[in-house]
Amino acid sequence: MHGMSNSVEPYNDMWMDCVSNNLISMLINENKSFRNISLHMDSMYLKKVYNQSYSSENIQGELVSSGAYFPKIEYSLDMLDELIDSYVEEFSNLESDVHQCIKSALCDGFYVFVTVDRYFYPSGVNSNISHLYHPTFIYGYDEEQQCYLALEDCVVMGKMDKYRIPYYSVDASFEHLINANKPIKLRLCKVNESAKGFQHELEFQRLIEVLERSLAGTPKYNEDYDLHYHTGMDALDSYLSEFIFLFSNLGADDTYRTRTLSFCQNHTRNIEITHKIRDNYDINVLQIEKKYLELYKMWKSFKNSSFYFLEKRKVGYSISSKNMLELHSKLEIITEMERNATELLLSACCSL
Repeated sequence: MHGMSNSVEPYNDMWMDCVSNNLISMLINENKSFRNISLHMDSMYLKKVYNQSYSSENIQGELVSSGAYFPKIEYSLDMLDELIDSYVEEFSNLESDVHQCIKSALCDGFYVFVTVDRYFYPSGVNSNISHLYHPTFIYGYDEEQQCYLALEDCVVMGKMDKYRIPYYSVDASFEHLINANKPIKLRLCKVNESAKGFQHELEFQRLIEVLERSLAGTPKYNEDYDLHYHTGMDALDSYLSEFIFLFSNLGADDTYRTRTLSFCQNHTRNIEITHKIRDNYDINVLQIEKKYLELYKMWKSFKNSSFYFLEKRKVGYSISSKNMLELHSKLEIITEMERNATELLLSACCSL
């Protein structure tokens, strides 16, 4: 291959977002123990409040159709910014050689996020269908094949894979951005020295605080987007009350699939946390570990059933009331199990 490639592999243990997953891939490449970095992050269910004001009457319907009202797992990602140095460069015209800037950065050991419109990708869920400005993660380039080497979830949403993006796709996206009066943004990233001294220890008091917040379900307000959210158990209670309406009116299902899969992944993380507690503290967490394993299996069953109904819908079958009630019943059981497991873990932690 005439070109170069920085070492990196896709990280798919836990879905956070398309930027954070790739930053974790960088960290794992430096130190394999960073594969467990999610154990050191706060995690919390988060769900948009349905009844709130919007700037347009159409927005609420669009959010319902896109699956934006389904809950997700929010992780505290601030530690990634502490472990990785980033430098941003912007280009407002096509006169500069952006490609040379990208390639020079790669040769200097940087990984590069580049704003690219997925509409111009040669394949994937948005290819020639819908415009989506996206921070594409580039780790190398191939001059013979005239393409960049990237990690992408454009084929299966929420699953990173190695993907080749032709230079002509990037050029078409750059032209589209400039014509829309939007800058071409590059974010150059490199793991910093502090990663070598990262303490891979469970912060016990922080875990207790997260469990308490989850049970309290404190409302959250995002000032940047002027949006209100349910958190913790309140997010799941709200999800349960709105599930049949939201699932019945779901249009594109990529967001729903990605978020529902992440619930299963989150409980593999919770099981690992119980192992950490067992190994480092004098606390019997065997029953709690079993609870999280049961939750993993319940979410997986819920995921499989709902995905099956969505696949049938694609070939013309309607989702019956019986199917809806079946899913709602599973979700009701899961919600109670989530509350019980959280209470048990908090009680065990507070007993130390």
